[in-house]
Amino acid sequence: MNAAAIGLPRRVGGVVASLDELLGRPVSLRSLVVLRVLAGPAVLLHLQPFLSASLDGRIYSDAFYEPYAAWYPELPEALYVGLLWLAAVAAVAMSIGVLTRVATATVFGIVAYNLFLSTTHFHNNRAYLVVVLGLLAVAPLGRATGPAWPLWLLRFECAAVYGASGLSKLLDPDWFGGTVTWQRVVRARADLEGWVLPDWAVSLLTDRTFHTGAAKLIVLTELFIALGLWWRRTRYAAVWVAVVFHLTIEASAAVQVFSYLAICVLVVWAVPSTRDRVLRLDPASARHRRLGAAVRALDWLARFRVEPAPPGSALEVVDRDGTRVRGGPAVAFALSRLPLTAWFTLPVLLLPAVRRAR
Repeated sequence: MNAAAIGLPRRVGGVVASLDELLGRPVSLRSLVVLRVLAGPAVLLHLQPFLSASLDGRIYSDAFYEPYAAWYPELPEALYVGLLWLAAVAAVAMSIGVLTRVATATVFGIVAYNLFLSTTHFHNNRAYLVVVLGLLAVAPLGRATGPAWPLWLLRFECAAVYGASGLSKLLDPDWFGGTVTWQRVVRARADLEGWVLPDWAVSLLTDRTFHTGAAKLIVLTELFIALGLWWRRTRYAAVWVAVVFHLTIEASAAVQVFSYLAICVLVVWAVPSTRDRVLRLDPASARHRRLGAAVRALDWLARFRVEPAPPGSALEVVDRDGTRVRGGPAVAFALSRLPLTAWFTLPVLLLPAVRRAR
């Protein structure tokens, strides 16, 4: 049905049609399949304190228990614990590919139910996990391609997490001025001194002036990630910064599953197409064969077609725009397009020799 048929102005109808085409066009959903596999361990990590408490014969609680609403159903203890263990089993099935549609929906339903049992169950990382599981549960992942809307929704949610966090800190004078981070470190000074850190490092981390600049760097980092992910020229840099950012957070604070889940979600920013790059290898070269085996094993998003090259040929990668890269730069380029190796090989692409090769 066109815009005129439902009474929309032509300009508004054009926007609606463009949006409909963007969200409905068929794309590769392999990134969401990879995310579903990686989400299973995140669910197990999330459930670990609840399951550990059940093994000790008690119900997990964050300090105290405060229901959201009196009408929200609370199951008997035995049934509640059984549901948690069912979610753990379903998370494993979701990751290994057994009854994935049913398993994913089961995990989402139980994790969401558990989140809303008590106000003290709510943490941002748990809410993010529920959003990711909900999108995976409704996305049509049973076929190679599908409509683009689940991918775009998850991309928007991913960028919104960084944008909302960075903007809220930017508008909070205590956060942007460094007071919040400084007070956190001061309260944890005893833990810092227990680490294998030199005295000068402890002094630096507990210095108020240091946090005046560090807090601003944190805010600008989050805002850069939120915006940089949307443009192809800055996307790889934004992904690399995001991974380093989350590893730093994980080393300095207890954020439960957030760091792991956030890094996993970054996979949705891969271009949703398959086999649009070519890796040409000399079958007679042992080094080429090793690289080919690594690419086949780690190419979870199906980015490459691996083809034989004439004997004695240099290793070559043909990018989707026809650009040819040979030799060492081709190895770096190929590894930078594989999810497991991309984040630490991306800086190699900035080297002058690699840039000249491209």
